[in-house]
Amino acid sequence: ARLVRVAGGLDDALYAAPAPGDPSRLYVVRQGGRVEVLTKGARRARPLIDVSSRIVSGGEQGLLGLAFHPRYAKNGRFFVNYTNRAGDTRVVQFRANPRTAVAAPSSARVILSVDQPFANHNGGMVTFGPDGKLYIGLGDGGGGGDPLAAGQRSDTLLGKILRIDVDGR
Repeated sequence: ARLVRVAGGLDDALYAAPAPGDPSRLYVVRQGGRVEVLTKGARRARPLIDVSSRIVSGGEQGLLGLAFHPRYAKNGRFFVNYTNRAGDTRVVQFRANPRTAVAAPSSARVILSVDQPFANHNGGMVTFGPDGKLYIGLGDGGGGGDPLAAGQRSDTLLGKILRIDVDGR
């Protein structure tokens, strides 16, 4: 096995993945707010989505996660997890044209809002499980050593892995 460079100039990249039904493109989540589209290592000028005006970025905040709906090739739905300008977690659905891989910012639909008490430990991972549900990893809300004991409490979503049926079944 050997390491192969795919692309450069993506210093704030946090995650990369192909979309279901679209193996020719790689989508790269950048903490600053853009989801870049790479084809054969070349970055396209237009991102899938740019949420930089909606977020605060730096440290453990910013655009933190991306999950494509399992039927993205047909419905164009994808989900991002970011910290908004107030530093709170938002999981938002967008719709893109799967052929052009360009999303309409006006298609934003907030799926989940969670207030964050500190600027760190936000979590950020979103992914679809084999059951077709969206899984969301939320950090404990911050501060060293989970000072709010969020991971042990049942009255907060902080410090949990959530499962959401985004198809309303």
